[in-house]
Amino acid sequence: MIDNKITEKNQVSSIPYPSHGGNPQEVAKFSGIDVEQLIDFSASINPLPPPNCVSQLLLETPRLLREYPDPHCSLITQRISQATGVAEDWIRVTNGSTEMIYLLPHLLMKDQEIAIFDPCFSEYETAFRAFGFRPQSITLSPEKDFQADPLQIFTLLNSINKLKIIVLGNPASPTGKLYGEFLPNLQEYCEERKIILILDEAFIDFSSADNSAWNLLKKNTNLILIRSLTKFYSIPGLRIGYGILHPEKIKQIESYQYPWSVNALAQAVGAEVILDTGFQEKTRNWTIDERIFMLHELNSIPEIEVFSSETNFLLFRVRDNNKATAQDLYANLLSQSLLIRNCGNFKGLNESFFRISLRERRDNQKLVESIYDYFSTRQRDFKK
Repeated sequence: MIDNKITEKNQVSSIPYPSHGGNPQEVAKFSGIDVEQLIDFSASINPLPPPNCVSQLLLETPRLLREYPDPHCSLITQRISQATGVAEDWIRVTNGSTEMIYLLPHLLMKDQEIAIFDPCFSEYETAFRAFGFRPQSITLSPEKDFQADPLQIFTLLNSINKLKIIVLGNPASPTGKLYGEFLPNLQEYCEERKIILILDEAFIDFSSADNSAWNLLKKNTNLILIRSLTKFYSIPGLRIGYGILHPEKIKQIESYQYPWSVNALAQAVGAEVILDTGFQEKTRNWTIDERIFMLHELNSIPEIEVFSSETNFLLFRVRDNNKATAQDLYANLLSQSLLIRNCGNFKGLNESFFRISLRERRDNQKLVESIYDYFSTRQRDFKK
């Protein structure tokens, strides 16, 4: 049953946007929509079922629950090393990639500065602010397709005194953009100035392993990669991620990680899924097909602008840049149990921007048709 406050026009502006994607419970509580009926496009999670090994491991849950987890995450660390070719002493397993993000501020001294490429995952800034730092924003423009302008960026970076850390997503959320050819230049800039470069590669597996910055690790010991297993392998309920960083930096942060922070089931599942090459190939091929389909379909709607992506989600904006239109679209879709991610709380964006994650074809078609119908109806009403 849909609550009237969702469908009544005069109450559209009261709809709260969740601060993160993947929170259908909050939306259901406000809207009166059964959470089981919501089709969630707001969470950037692989919609395909997890690898088959996950079901088998769940049968072992009673045994795993009776044991303390390995505090050193030995097996999964070995498997990550096997999958990536990175030495084990460069790997630190964490309770989701977010735990690693909140460990990294311990690498800084109190008077040092941080620069964050925006728009991006808000937890980067939140983590550093929690430790008393005030990150500087390097904001990329939608008018330039969120592409990095080296001259402009290096000019901005040079203006920041005592700059010690640079953070960016690769691919970035919510834009889905890779930094590609710009990364070696940025890595060289950081190496010359002994700046720590943090690349969040939580969505890199949806693209290609070839796009990872692993090859740059050999050139810069101040490079840190953050990885996630939950999104790609469709196991967000099991928090499992890791960082790749120099062993000396691991020593700097490891004492701040809570003991046994990664539970036994997460470790066991992570150690198996990361070697499932069949699932990896299947997911990447599926992602490419659905992304091409959605780009084509959404680009046929003249009232919105869609940005290309290298991930399992797409960013679009309502062309009239009108807050009321964006709110009305959001409410209209929600009234049909379609939940999308409003991006108004990302730096450099406003409420006209939305992120949608790829789902199965039937759901994707329903979303496209609903967006198309919304603007068609709006245009007819406007002409009356």
